[in-house]
Amino acid sequence: MKHDTHTSLTTLTALAVSLLVTGCVSGENYSMPVLDLPGLWHASETKALPAQVAETSEKPAEKSQPWWSSFHDDDLSALVEKALANNQNRKIAEARILEARASRQSTASALYPQVGISGTANRGNNLGLPTEKPVSLYQAGFDASYEVDLFGGNQRRVEAAEASIQATEAAYQEVSLALTAEVAREYTGYRQLQHLLDLTRKTAESQQKLYDIARTKKAGGIVSGFDVTQSETLLKTTNARIPEIERQLAASGNRLSILLGEAPGAAGDSLKEMKPVPVAESVIALDAPAEIIARRPDIRNAERNLAAATALTGSAISEMYPKITLSALFGIQNTSLSGGGGIWSLGSSLFAPLLNFGRIEGQIKASEARQTQAFHAYKQTVLEALGEVETALSNINKENQTRLALQEAADSAAKTVSASRTRYQSGISDFTEVLQSEQQLYEINSNLVASEAKVSQYIIALYKALGSEINTTVKTE
Repeated sequence: MKHDTHTSLTTLTALAVSLLVTGCVSGENYSMPVLDLPGLWHASETKALPAQVAETSEKPAEKSQPWWSSFHDDDLSALVEKALANNQNRKIAEARILEARASRQSTASALYPQVGISGTANRGNNLGLPTEKPVSLYQAGFDASYEVDLFGGNQRRVEAAEASIQATEAAYQEVSLALTAEVAREYTGYRQLQHLLDLTRKTAESQQKLYDIARTKKAGGIVSGFDVTQSETLLKTTNARIPEIERQLAASGNRLSILLGEAPGAAGDSLKEMKPVPVAESVIALDAPAEIIARRPDIRNAERNLAAATALTGSAISEMYPKITLSALFGIQNTSLSGGGGIWSLGSSLFAPLLNFGRIEGQIKASEARQTQAFHAYKQTVLEALGEVETALSNINKENQTRLALQEAADSAAKTVSASRTRYQSGISDFTEVLQSEQQLYEINSNLVASEAKVSQYIIALYKALGSEINTTVKTE
């Protein structure tokens, strides 16, 4: 008995090893697509690029500080760190990584034997034994089964699961990068609204004085009531802008709070003190397109999805070929008639698809179609990434030009307002001149505040487009 068992085990082991050695993996082995990328950025050819952006042919040295520290704003840094710790979308992305890791663990189990333990106990006279007396039967043992991955179907599924883990990790980095950029953008907008509200209130105070002057002149019979009406209209129009700006400020604070994983309004309460719009002072190293493409997490996500789709196509192809399963049972059996003893069995089974009416062929075609979709999604992601960098560079360049022009216009408009007021008080000009200069100054100053914020927001967009790295890890717990 022992000799037969040993011989059978040796035979089955040799058969399994030979099948594994001679087996092949279905489908094509994945290799990263090679894309035709530009060597330089189109927008970097302009000579008007701001000092914040510097083109370099060398890879920048690793920085210990995150990209948002270049704005030198403690409030911004605190908000970003809080968002990274508490944002709900980021927690969802983190949980998806854990899910993908667990799925890979489950998929990989198919590569190894499955072993179980079983036991039965029966008593009766219908056990197929030549006696009418009740008989007791006890049986316990270990059973094992192993599907030989002859054509690599299980191996391809493990490859796909591994690529899916890497895709979810890249998606986590993508969510983190987008989150930090959105917090910085919203914070910049919040500071812009604070300054616009302050500008509007100060303008209203100045116009209130102008209104008082007009009323005094009318009381003295120097001007008609038309000047008073005009100055009052100007003042009320400016005052009417204040509630709308306050509404926008509250909405911006609520959006910030949600990004931080807090109740709406919490962020606004901590930012009541008005501070300057954050401005980046450090130089942004502009790498070659190929280096940025390799760094962006959304492109890494798309590329890993393509790898997973390629592996699953190979797994689908393996369904066309035979499947071999090895099984074994070792245990003990005891009956009230014959006593106890050891039991064992060894076996193998073969299954090959014969007639499935196109089911497997359809699954292969569907997998190939999904692989094609993943490839084009990857290419589209690369193109969009290149476009984001080009757009951000162009926006920074043009908005800097706009900001400088508005600054000059604001200086000129301030002088015009001062001169028109002096002329009006001296009776040299009418109120229409003052009205026009006041409106022009307010519009230019409000546009200047918006332009300063836009420059910072476009720099934030460039950091995001460049795929600036964020040190984040997900633990398996």
